[in-house]
Amino acid sequence: MIDQQLAEVSHLALVVAIVLYVLALIGFAADLAGTSQRRSDERLAAKDRARTAVPAGGGGGAGGVAVAEPPSAEAAAPAAARSGMSAQTFAFGVSAVGALLHVAGVAMRAIATERVPWANMYEFATTSSAVVMVAFLVFSVRRTELRALGTFVIGPILLLMLAAQTFWIVPAAKLTPSLQNSHWIYIHIGVAILATALSILGAVVAGLQLASARHEKVLAAKVAAGEEDPEHWGRAGHVLDRLPRSVSLEALSFRIHSVAFVCWTFTLIFGAIWAREAWGRYWGWDPKEVWTFIIWVIYAAYLHARATGGFRGTRAAWLALAGFTAVVFNYTIVNTVINGLHSYSGLG
Repeated sequence: MIDQQLAEVSHLALVVAIVLYVLALIGFAADLAGTSQRRSDERLAAKDRARTAVPAGGGGGAGGVAVAEPPSAEAAAPAAARSGMSAQTFAFGVSAVGALLHVAGVAMRAIATERVPWANMYEFATTSSAVVMVAFLVFSVRRTELRALGTFVIGPILLLMLAAQTFWIVPAAKLTPSLQNSHWIYIHIGVAILATALSILGAVVAGLQLASARHEKVLAAKVAAGEEDPEHWGRAGHVLDRLPRSVSLEALSFRIHSVAFVCWTFTLIFGAIWAREAWGRYWGWDPKEVWTFIIWVIYAAYLHARATGGFRGTRAAWLALAGFTAVVFNYTIVNTVINGLHSYSGLG
């Protein structure tokens, strides 16, 4: 029996989590914008000091005297910022509370329906986005520099959550008969959720890697041309200065996609076993099966090309993003437009 009251509480928890994610997004964006402004002001102040500096020991009978400048407001700003809560600390704390409510909402949906919380597109989206948030928070606890990615992680999560609440939401209900009485719904779809979540996180890192690599290339060219204190993309470039270097982002992207590829591999294997039990065959060229295989091939090509050593940097990142594009197509178009045996979106 469905506990509709608990299902409503679950929905409320997810809505509140969305509100908290919006606040966290504002906080992370304010942190990046504040850093961008401070760095811009520091560069302008440095240029002004260089133009107005008086060299000590000037020629003539009246030797020059160097006058020490008082510390600038920009130099004192970090010490003042440490005395209170920074925008990043606030955003990280709010996103942690939002993630707790997010996970609680998913758990309450499962309790209300007495089944796993991923039987339709709405539940799959809320569960997979919760996994992304938890993974980001766990990674950021030890590696605090990754918190600078908060804006770019929470943004896609918010889009996915809003799409789920706007277009894919369905009432809490029992499993469809075709999904009942099989333990593979726990294994196959559970691994698919983890694979999708890691693909989202990996795509975010790969996209930032591309932007950071372009930024670093332009700055290096300007330095080689003799330009002092070069800038690129204005404040957006200052934001990229705050992020880890493209080499570090590429290494992180590779590690995330390596785990995601293993998950996609087992998604295919477990799906084939479940298909044998349910439909009497391992493979039937169903649209969902085909596109999952396409995703697997693209990520396999990415990992193989990246491991050879000659296909790194931007080319590898573009290939990783191609795999994520296939993931998005598989989840949206294949689920809602193309009819097949896997049409479990729950949308009428």
